[in-house]
Amino acid sequence: MNDNDRRAAFLGAQVDPHIPVIDLHLADGLEVALSQLEYELDKVSRTDARYCRVIHGIGSGVLAETVHKFLTKNKQILGFEEESGGSCIVLF
Repeated sequence: MNDNDRRAAFLGAQVDPHIPVIDLHLADGLEVALSQLEYELDKVSRTDARYCRVIHGIGSGVLAETVHKFLTKNKQILGFEEESGGSCIVLF
């Protein structure tokens, strides 16, 4: 995916009213949140979705940092982009 396609995908995802959402900000601890993230990403990636939104909340930033590290290491993820308000868009 070239940079123009990537940018277009992120912009499309931001305005898509039907974007799949993975909400982690109320998870009971980092381990539970990461387990939920892994499960939900796998589930979404098996559909025809090209992207999803992951809500990690704002808080102290620990969950956001942990989510970003996980996404960086995940081979099925083409990229992610932080949004304001405690979420990020993830491209498959």
